Amino acid sequence: MSYSWHSFLWSADEWFITYSLPPLLSHVKLFAVGHSVELYLKAAYTQMTGQIEDAVSFGHQIMDILDACKAHDSGFMPSYEIRESILESGFYSSTQPYRLEGDDLRHYGANQELYYVARMLPDLRYLGAPLRTIRGPYGLPTFARNSYWIGFLREIRSYLNYPRPDLQDVIWHHLEEGDLPAVSSAYLQQLYQ
Repeated sequence: MSYSWHSFLWSADEWFITYSLPPLLSHVKLFAVGHSVELYLKAAYTQMTGQIEDAVSFGHQIMDILDACKAHDSGFMPSYEIRESILESGFYSSTQPYRLEGDDLRHYGANQELYYVARMLPDLRYLGAPLRTIRGPYGLPTFARNSYWIGFLREIRSYLNYPRPDLQDVIWHHLEEGDLPAVSSAYLQQLYQ
């Protein structure tokens, strides 16, 4: 079987649909959107480099994938960045106040969910059990169908020139089929407006 950059998209779209579905299950939804973001970034990296094995080798390291994409194309997703200073600030800790000021604080506030998935994606499926990368108490806000991710997916889909006639758009397919709950359909339709 031959794989290409678009091999990631079917699964990425299914994870995004999962994020859109009720009920609100905070860490499950955050994992779903984080995994969708990871797969979209891997698709972009593969499209840029032709190296699908390298894309897979990034694992769940969203910051590393995003940085690698920006290293290959400085114009990639100019509206989005992950700052190391914020990622390592301890923003997720429920016992130690994080120390962000000025532009970093504003940037974190505008991109909070991206920072949570970038920092916690490897751990989200283990919440309630010992975590792989975080030691000690942590806090996790409640997430639900945030329009932030509509903007993120619009920008990366535009970069990938997706959807397009030769590739099935799984999200659009389910919207056309009418098999999604109304709240999910209303959220997902924003991708196409």
